[in-house]
Amino acid sequence: MPKINRYPTGLALVAAMALVSGCEMMQPRAAAPAAAPVAYNPPGKALTELPAGQVTWFHVAFDTGSRTIAVNQREPIQDAAAALRGNSALTATVIGRTDGVGSDSANMRLSEQRAHAVRDALIRQGPIDASRIETRWTGERKPGQPLAGETPDGGARVVDIAIH
Repeated sequence: MPKINRYPTGLALVAAMALVSGCEMMQPRAAAPAAAPVAYNPPGKALTELPAGQVTWFHVAFDTGSRTIAVNQREPIQDAAAALRGNSALTATVIGRTDGVGSDSANMRLSEQRAHAVRDALIRQGPIDASRIETRWTGERKPGQPLAGETPDGGARVVDIAIH
């Protein structure tokens, strides 16, 4: 019985698979979906119109581009949570902000993420009902003011917590 040489058939199969794979790689791929834009969400007029004596402010600072709460920034959150626990009539408005480095849309998203991180940290301090915490964000803007420009202003990389 004659021997059948399988190598040419196997080689042809490998070559065909490589060709098909190469053709698939040349096909245009759909671009990754862009993140949905985040809208400017400043604090409401009611907060800005409160007399200064009726609002206690706490500030949580962040590193550039970060939404992670540093260990040394937990104290203002603990103090704000203690104020909320001490008086069930009080509410909090958490306002995320950024510096001017980066695009407006990226900064808006980052300020929202920072505000949510601080809100979640307040809730974890417990027992604080989430309905007592309003979450807002302004990106690099301050309500009623134009964009700050491309400056790494550390004072703007914060989440402000207003207890009122």
